[in-house]
Amino acid sequence: MFSGGLDSTTTVVLLSDIYEKLHLLTFCNGYGHCFMNWSKRQGPNFDRILGQHRFVHVINDCSDLFEKLLIDTLPGDYRRYKSKFIWCMACKLAMHTKTIMYCLEHEIRHSSDGSSTQTNYYVEQMEESLRAIKDYYAEFGIDFSTPVYRVGSRDEEKRILAQKGIGSVGLNIAGRNPGTQPLCVPGNLIYFFSTFFKIHPKYAQDDVLQFIEEKKRIAVSYMREKFDQKGLDMDELVQRLKGGDGSGWRAVDLAARA
Repeated sequence: MFSGGLDSTTTVVLLSDIYEKLHLLTFCNGYGHCFMNWSKRQGPNFDRILGQHRFVHVINDCSDLFEKLLIDTLPGDYRRYKSKFIWCMACKLAMHTKTIMYCLEHEIRHSSDGSSTQTNYYVEQMEESLRAIKDYYAEFGIDFSTPVYRVGSRDEEKRILAQKGIGSVGLNIAGRNPGTQPLCVPGNLIYFFSTFFKIHPKYAQDDVLQFIEEKKRIAVSYMREKFDQKGLDMDELVQRLKGGDGSGWRAVDLAARA
């Protein structure tokens, strides 16, 4: 799951030492995501580091699923949870669901994203949220890892990239590096005080986990419907990943090396 920013770029570099081919997936939810092509700015670096044959980069639309997970029920969800976390969590859950679908169709057993402890105040990067997401992937025979979660610091990530000849990743504003990843207008508004004043929101983890479980049911129904429309049996696709050679492989979580 690739945005093009510092965390996901570092994730690509780390995983490139382990896997023969990487599929970089960038998503647009259709509600405030803009400058999607900024995610392509690392392309020349990846061409040089990996070679064109070792990675593919796909920009996918997840707006129809995001609408089912949140937009269609937004007033009721907000009255129930009374928190802005529902926007970001539903968006990320839509991305994870689309990633699961991509993995099932392409017979990919391992998935990663650029979640980091440095931004674990984001609801979708809280440890409990990530455990729930990892379990979600496991239901479909996919191992999910967060290679940079405990790398330590953004400076350490920059050092890792510098070793591969990537000297900079976007601008440096308030400890963030905009300019190489799509802009999320609602997300920037929700986390404005976190970014510029280090005043982080506090979310009730039980509410977050309940929200994930509730929306997962919608997401799984969506997946099954979409696969049916393509003439694919989702259960067979899942069994293909869970059975056969390689089903016991585990993705190497490089955070353990930090």
